[in-house]
Amino acid sequence: MAAQGARRGKPLSLRARLALLTLAGTLAPIVVLGWLSTSSVTALQTRVLDERQHLAESVAAHIDSVVNSQLELLEAISPVAGLSAAAKLQVSQSDLREAYVRSRFLSGVFLLDPQGNVLQTEPPSNAAPLADLANWGAVRSAIQTGALEISPLWSAPQGLRRLFLLVALRSPQGAVVGAVAGEIDPSGSRFRHLLDFVPLDPGETVDLVDQNGFVIATTAPNRLYSQADHRHFLEGLIARQQPAVGTCHSCHQNGSAMARVRDVMAFAPLPSRPSWGVDIRQPENMAFGAALALRWKILAWALGLGLLSLVFAWGMASSVTAPLSLLVKNADRIAAGELETPIPELGSDEVGRLGSALERMRAALGQSLDDVARARDLLEDRVRERTAEIERLYAELQQRDRLRARLIEKLIGAQEEERRRIARELHDETSQLVGALALALDTALATLPEGTSRGRLEEAKAIALRTLDGIHRLSFDLRPSVLDDLGLFRAIGWYADRDLRRRGIAVRCEFEEEDIRLPSSVESAMFRAVQEAIANIVRHARAETVLIQGACREGKVTVEIEDDGQGFDPATISPYASNGRGLGLAGIRERMELLGGSALIDSAPGRGTRIVLTAPIEAHHG
Repeated sequence: MAAQGARRGKPLSLRARLALLTLAGTLAPIVVLGWLSTSSVTALQTRVLDERQHLAESVAAHIDSVVNSQLELLEAISPVAGLSAAAKLQVSQSDLREAYVRSRFLSGVFLLDPQGNVLQTEPPSNAAPLADLANWGAVRSAIQTGALEISPLWSAPQGLRRLFLLVALRSPQGAVVGAVAGEIDPSGSRFRHLLDFVPLDPGETVDLVDQNGFVIATTAPNRLYSQADHRHFLEGLIARQQPAVGTCHSCHQNGSAMARVRDVMAFAPLPSRPSWGVDIRQPENMAFGAALALRWKILAWALGLGLLSLVFAWGMASSVTAPLSLLVKNADRIAAGELETPIPELGSDEVGRLGSALERMRAALGQSLDDVARARDLLEDRVRERTAEIERLYAELQQRDRLRARLIEKLIGAQEEERRRIARELHDETSQLVGALALALDTALATLPEGTSRGRLEEAKAIALRTLDGIHRLSFDLRPSVLDDLGLFRAIGWYADRDLRRRGIAVRCEFEEEDIRLPSSVESAMFRAVQEAIANIVRHARAETVLIQGACREGKVTVEIEDDGQGFDPATISPYASNGRGLGLAGIRERMELLGGSALIDSAPGRGTRIVLTAPIEAHHG
């Protein structure tokens, strides 16, 4: 008995309590709401849609019968008998008058000849507004095919809008000799009354739509002549003689804006003719008013059942709040880094086991943090050692870069000095010797007696002159004296004119101040860079025009060389290529970097090349 009493007093597990309370709080509302919503609301909405469809079909059948009666009146009219083939088509005016008087909504009846021209009208009136009917497709179809036609909406140039019932007239031999047309004014009261018999609910409208989707009669006057909502969809239903019912969106005028409204729509075409259709619409909130009311009723029930669920949830929460709160408090303490205080025992249920697991996690986490701290200290020591090594290597690399830069600078300076020395020797010694040789040969030619052979001496003189010109050009290439005498910009202009213009390349130089003098190292480096750029244009660019611009601003000298040549892809040019292509551009960049400047190279295949050289200076005028 004691053991049995102990088993009875043992509390349910947390999982069992949660399952029972959740089922009690949610299962009943779900069952009730599901049954009410699926049975009542669906039944009401289905009934509303069926009623709308039946109403649309009834209205369509009524209009169809009225239209057929009007067509029968027009079919009763026949041509005057006994007319010759050459006589003008004519019908009895009394027949036209009888058809007009007996009609329910025709505003006029008139006779058309085979070309569509108006011959007779009833009541007699000016037929000028109807003169354009001859070229209208509906009229031509009725006359050519001899079939009955119910026309779409027709707009005349004078602003008239009309509908027509067209019946072909045949001769005793069966040939089509013209047509009788019944005119319908959609804005007239006689035609509009076709829809007056329909009982309408609040917000409900009935539209009569023609085969092109235009509203030709309506219980809402502001919709007359407008395009029906979902016009192309309705055109297809009329062509297929297919009814439809359901919900859709439509646009309604709301103040000064167009608002999208969800409607219940029922559509039915005329049963016997694929020409017109009846569209009945009502806002969904009005059509399904009963269903909406039931929905609010269901909502009230849901609120009540929700309150009942809250009671059960409160009971469930109160049974687990205390131990869970303790666990949350200890978890927050562990998250804050306080791992010394152990978690107390909370029993043997799920919450208790969770507390035990959290206690084991606390102990393991403390041990892990100690291990991490030791590993972190070891890692920091290694990082400091590696950082010191990297800094030492970086300092050595910087020192090597500085030494390399100084060596290159000295090498370039030595090159320029050697160029200057060789150019001076060529100009002062070699060119003078070759010039003296040419003068001696010229003197020898002058002193030769008449009849002596002079060809070998003249050839030697020509060779001496060509050699002298080559020495002058080589001397200028090595170190143009204009660079030392007149400065950077004039030297660039002279060199561009000499190397580009004589090759047929148009060159234009634009310098802000041609007479400005710069430090010798800047002038030499900039001139050599421009010299290399011009050489590349001559060798590779295939350019027709070259523009060179130069300026000194804000302590910097800038030279820009731009050509209209074939261009290239800078990414494909490397100074390490086996063919040596790219060394020139690398030399340009290196010279500018030695000056503390930069070289921008912008090019693309077929778009020419633009090189911008920039270097810092301490400018002075010489």
